[in-house]
Amino acid sequence: MDWKKLAWVAAPALALMVIALLLLNRLVEPLPPRRITISTGREGGAYYMFAKEYARLAAKDGFSVEIQTGAGSVETLKRLTAGQAMAGFVQGGTAEALPTEGLRSLGSLYYEPVWLFHRKTRLLRGLNDLRGLRIQVGEEGSGIRPLAVRLLRDSGVTAQNSTLLALTSEGAAAALEAGRIDAAFFIMAPSVPLVRRLLLSPTVSLWSVRRTIAYTTHYRFLSTITLGEGVVDLVADVPDHDILLLAATANLVVREDVHPVIVRLLLKTAEIVHSRPGLFEGPNVFPSDTLVELPLHEVAGRYLRKGPPFLERYLPFWIAVTAERWALLLLPVIGILLPLIRILPALYNSQMRKRVTRWYREVNEIDHVLATGTPEEAKAAAERLQEVQAKLTRIPPPPPGLMGELYDLKQHVEWLLRQADTQAAARHSPR
Repeated sequence: MDWKKLAWVAAPALALMVIALLLLNRLVEPLPPRRITISTGREGGAYYMFAKEYARLAAKDGFSVEIQTGAGSVETLKRLTAGQAMAGFVQGGTAEALPTEGLRSLGSLYYEPVWLFHRKTRLLRGLNDLRGLRIQVGEEGSGIRPLAVRLLRDSGVTAQNSTLLALTSEGAAAALEAGRIDAAFFIMAPSVPLVRRLLLSPTVSLWSVRRTIAYTTHYRFLSTITLGEGVVDLVADVPDHDILLLAATANLVVREDVHPVIVRLLLKTAEIVHSRPGLFEGPNVFPSDTLVELPLHEVAGRYLRKGPPFLERYLPFWIAVTAERWALLLLPVIGILLPLIRILPALYNSQMRKRVTRWYREVNEIDHVLATGTPEEAKAAAERLQEVQAKLTRIPPPPPGLMGELYDLKQHVEWLLRQADTQAAARHSPR
């Protein structure tokens, strides 16, 4: 096989493939960063503990996680908006507190009960009964504060007609038990000792929500859950009756420009961590695309509806990501190669056949000269045929399929050469 000739035939196609690869490499998403920054609440809080679990799981897939602690959800939203973090845990109901353009939710993760404890001496049927009282609404930057302020405002309770306080959780609990404040909002897990302490307090009661349909209609990110009798402590029967609670959801929020692979990694990790059943959550209920306040990320929408991409279901995450990227790069190239593989042999054979058959044109011209020419012209034709014969001996052998054509040509040249010699010799023959 004449590799130089084959390379000449294939060169345009190969050049096209190289150009396609270069273009695709620019168009396909670059590989994701290996370091993820996650913003949480205070160290030791639920968000912080979940972030540590995310970091442990992400490390198995080759990613490192930097945890940024802070006051809570509002501070996390500020960090995300400013580009200081890639992702963060955000409590439902806080998005109204500040601009959130460019932020997307990856889904809700679990229920966060809204605990409203109040003095037993204060009858509390609805939030409007808190008007004129001293109310703890949470620290600045915490997630409970914007939600509590919003709920109170929509019930006619504002800073103008009531005293809204910004205490720590421990400080608020102590003030409530001592009677220095009238009510306090908290968002925390039922297992937190402070919740049990207030449930057992002889001077404090937990508000049981009425008008549940009204609240869940006005606030689509809220739902109602039931804290069943004895759920917190069966022996002590805490609480001593069923209580209806409003519940926000913890959301995993990212910047819109975060790499899609990071989004899928976070969702994969969220599935592992939050699909387990809890006090208020059934198995595999979360993560969910419901009860979200911010727009759902496009990748998250597909992931939560259809699950992870095919390769990520069966391969380690990083291997699946790399294979997916190469597939995006190589599939168009394979699309070019497959027809090329079919065309190249035909092109090669065509070039080899031309190498043989192009001599037929010259041999055909000589044949015409011999048919009508003089003995002198026959002699010149014989010399030309000898030159053709010499050149044919120097032709590299064609593929086996074309050998017959080469030998046919040689035989025709020999036959014409004999005829030319005969016609040229006729000049010297006696009349």
